[in-house]
Amino acid sequence: MPLGARPPRRPPHSLELKETVRRLLSLDDDTAVVVRQLACTEPGCPPLETVIAVLPMDGPARRWTLHRPTDQITEDDLRPLLASGQEGA
Repeated sequence: MPLGARPPRRPPHSLELKETVRRLLSLDDDTAVVVRQLACTEPGCPPLETVIAVLPMDGPARRWTLHRPTDQITEDDLRPLLASGQEGA
């Protein structure tokens, strides 16, 4: 990033999702939670998808992909996905 350039702004909903994931999984402050909305270029894939990653300092990383934008994901969507222990869509 060029000197003086501002980092890209995160959509407010991404920050909410991050905190919701942290709360639902009872994560400590040392565990990183990353929420990214990405353009999907694969055939048959929706134009935007959201990737959620949990990166603990002392364990394996976990990752989930939801095939919709961050502003369409609710706590009700996350709760069963995270509770299942299964990674994926």
